[in-house]
Amino acid sequence: MKIDSLYEYIVLTHYLNFTTAAANLHTSQPNLSKHILELEQELGVDLLKRGKRLELTPAGTAFLEDAIQIHHAYKDALRRAREIASHDIVELVVQEPYVMDAMSEILFKSVMRFKRENPYVLTKYYQEKGKKSVELLEQGKIDIALTVDCNSIEWIEQVSEKKNLIFFPVIQEQLHVWLWDHHPLARRDAVTLEDLLHVPINMTATRSFDPMRYAVLDLFQKSVGARPNLQTYSNDSLNEFFMNTQDRNAVFLVSEAMARSQLLGMHYDMVSLPIDDERARITSYLLFRSDYQKLAIDRFLETVERVVADNIERSATASYLGDITVEL
Repeated sequence: MKIDSLYEYIVLTHYLNFTTAAANLHTSQPNLSKHILELEQELGVDLLKRGKRLELTPAGTAFLEDAIQIHHAYKDALRRAREIASHDIVELVVQEPYVMDAMSEILFKSVMRFKRENPYVLTKYYQEKGKKSVELLEQGKIDIALTVDCNSIEWIEQVSEKKNLIFFPVIQEQLHVWLWDHHPLARRDAVTLEDLLHVPINMTATRSFDPMRYAVLDLFQKSVGARPNLQTYSNDSLNEFFMNTQDRNAVFLVSEAMARSQLLGMHYDMVSLPIDDERARITSYLLFRSDYQKLAIDRFLETVERVVADNIERSATASYLGDITVEL
């Protein structure tokens, strides 16, 4: 179907006269009649009643409404394409989140808003199995990465200085423990890090998620002076990892938002409890190279700030952006 034929049909329905419509379209009456007949044959319906007076059939009236919308959509698409073609297009690649938690909600809403407000920036997600965030940044495959830390910035300072990276804190949440409802700890209102010291803690072995494992190790070492009992499982994604709950003696450490998520809620015989310790807080960061050249990164961070300010449901127990505090 030719877009020109749609426009000719729209004009013809306005005048309901082939001669007058052809004159306004700067074409001949036979040529216009041929195009409309070809359109009817392609659609397999009669659009017009041809007699002493030209009239629309019921099908012709219905098709007219759609034809007008299609024509307007085509003109809008053409305008956008020409505008983009006249500008230099910048690409912004963001690491895709692992699970639907508070950080991923902020990121998804920020990307959607950023795309809407910055049509000349080609924004897309990227994920590569087995690759760490820092590796993807160093290889130039992404512009903005994701990482986490459990309330200690020594590792961040070391990586930032060594790798020439900037850590942009977005949200800090209290850690929760997710466990089977028959677990001895499940009868408590809250647990402490000391309670978890000798309890098996499930962690993923996938390299992409190593920051969380290292953060948990560092948290226990600094807070209780001992190494926790981590059990590792190899999974392609965190969604798959959270389905691995066969060990009923083990627990999972999750963020506050993750503890309330639908993903974990599918396990009706498991519960989440807060860890009653101010040290047990997890901070989620956006990560990018300090020598970045793209102004789009600055604009994206501004978009994140606006999304956090007015487009998410804030938790009363979480901290955001400039209100985040970390301890050495």
